[in-house]
Parts: sequence; C-alpha cells; structure tokens
Amino acid sequence: MEISFLNRKKCVGLDIGSKNIKVVYLTTRQKKLYLNNWHLVNLPNEIVSLETPPENREAIVIDILKNIFSKNKNLPKKSVSSISGPSVVIRPIKVPLLTKEELSKSISIEAEPYIPFAIKEVYLSFDIIGEILEEGVRKNEVIVVAAKKDVVDKHINILTQCGIVPKYIDVDIFAIERTLKYNYEIENENVCVVNIGANMTNVAIIENGVAKTCRDLPLGMFYILNEMKKLKQMEIEEIINYFKNDGLILTDEEKEEYLSQNKKVELSISKDLVALLKEFSTELHKLIDFYYFQKGEQKPISKIFLSGGGCVIKNLALYFTSEFKIETEIVDPFKRILNADDVPNELRPFFAVAVGLAIKGYQNG
Repeated sequence: MEISFLNRKKCVGLDIGSKNIKVVYLTTRQKKLYLNNWHLVNLPNEIVSLETPPENREAIVIDILKNIFSKNKNLPKKSVSSISGPSVVIRPIKVPLLTKEELSKSISIEAEPYIPFAIKEVYLSFDIIGEILEEGVRKNEVIVVAAKKDVVDKHINILTQCGIVPKYIDVDIFAIERTLKYNYEIENENVCVVNIGANMTNVAIIENGVAKTCRDLPLGMFYILNEMKKLKQMEIEEIINYFKNDGLILTDEEKEEYLSQNKKVELSISKDLVALLKEFSTELHKLIDFYYFQKGEQKPISKIFLSGGGCVIKNLALYFTSEFKIETEIVDPFKRILNADDVPNELRPFFAVAVGLAIKGYQNG
C-alpha cells in the first residue's frame, strides 16, 4: 500500500455504527503510522434497532460526537467517515478504454444499467482498477459506487452539526480493504472479509488487494442476540457473557468435557448459535460460489478475515475454518501501527473500519 508520510492532512477516522461509535486518530513516526488517540463509545441499546426513528438516533449520535471532540482538543475536525447498507451499491463493470477525465463525463451512462436506483437519486464515484481484454477488445475494469443522496446528505448533516468537516465519505468495505493491505500481505492473494456489525454484515472477496465482489447482508449481532433471547429467555448481557466465555463448542473433545461438567446451558447455547450462524454462512457460500463461477478456481481464496462486534463470540474463527475449509483469522487493525498496545485485544476487531478510514488521509492521491 502506498502511504505518503509527508502528507499533512490531519483527519480522524470516524466509524458511526449501529451499536457504537469508533474514533481513530493516526499520525506518523519513523515512517510508520502511530496511534495518537482512539475511542469506542457504545450507543444505548434502545436505539440499536433499525426500527428506531432516525431523529431519535441522530440526536444521541450528535451528543456523543460533540462530547468526544470537546473532551479531546487534539482531535482534528476534518474526518474520513463511511456508509454502508442497502442504500450503497458497489459494482465492478467493464467500460470502453478511456482516460479518467473522459470517463468522469460518461460514467453515469455507463453505470446506469447496473444501479437499482434512479441515477439522479445517487452520488456516483468510480475507480479504474485495471485494463482487460474482452473478446479481443481492450477495456477498463472499473469499480463503481452509487450511494443514495438522501443517506449521504443526512450523514454529512450529522457531522456538520458537530462542527466536523467531512473530508471524505468512504464505504465500509473499502476501509476494511485498506486496513488489511496495511497490516497483512494480501496484495497477491484472494481473501474474503466478513465484518459482522450490529445490524449489518459486510462481506467481500478481495482479489489481489482490490475488493471486487461485495455484499451487505441485513444480518448482525442484534439479530443473533434477540433470537437467542427469545429461545433462552435470558437477558442480552447474560447471553453476551456466554458468547465470550464459552461461545461455539465445536470439537467432540470439548463437547465431552462440557457434558462431564454438566454444562448443559453452554452446550445448548452453542447449538442454537451454530443454527443462527448458518444463515450467515449460507449467504457467504453463495458469494464464494458466485465468485468462482465468474472467475474460475484457478486462484482459490486463501484466507477469511473476520472483524466487527461478532468477533466477541469465542471460537468464531474455528467455526468459519471448519465450515468453509479455509484458514480464518480475526483481524487486528493495529498489527503494524505504533503505540497501539493500550487497545485491548477483545476490542481490536471493532476498529477494522475506523483504522482504514484514518489511513485514507495518508494515501497519495
């Protein structure tokens, strides 16, 4: 990844999730990224649901952001933040061989057939990722992002009400891609990302460092916890403790050990959790099958990276390794970032998006 250490743009990475707000401020030292400041603030449980009226949620988010920035005067007021979900569409398309300037004039015409919204209702962005030969004709392969204007405008309005200047509005999956490229050797690999948030799970296949096959699933930890609450008649905090301490009991040896200790509740929760995760894995199987159908299996997916709040579930990586027969690892967004020792290990996967947003301020171009 190309990083400009002479870049003087001071931006904070700001990830406003359904369940919490993550803030990351990076500076540079010894030609490496240095963690200057970080915050994770949970939102009240009663506003996590997608059914919460937007105005109720926005008022609380604004109060929290104002509080974070007023208490931390060193945080820059310029931000890189992101959006995701059903109002955002990411598509790889093939277009005539044009310069970026030429394509910027015709991208709305080229992209319109691939966008499920009226073209006047979206902000369009694109990036030329390479040149390909299709039936003897040279073309550009382009990643197009379309985001509903009302969603983006609302996001910007929240920031401006807090005195924050939005320098860039990114997409969650591109931020995670950036985090992985800085911390892991993925430039010549095909890897899969699963970012399990509260209401949304971002999944993508990153091919040679570029996210090309992406999907946002309307499933997250809020769904898992509420289904488990109905099944077990337990409070959510109690369920989370079981997830953290016992999680998924997968091997025969573990199951026998739990039985010998008469831990029937833990085994029952694990069994129900496997059934709930099946909905996630089914969608990911579809994505991987679609990818192989398009690309062939000449370069298989070498690793699955997990991030987000779902990583609190013990043995989640082991579940994915077993289910997909692909090595799975929980992302550490701070792996190659200096001064990050005080970020607890259990919180690190929450910051995959925020770190990638903060890194954007140091990229050339």
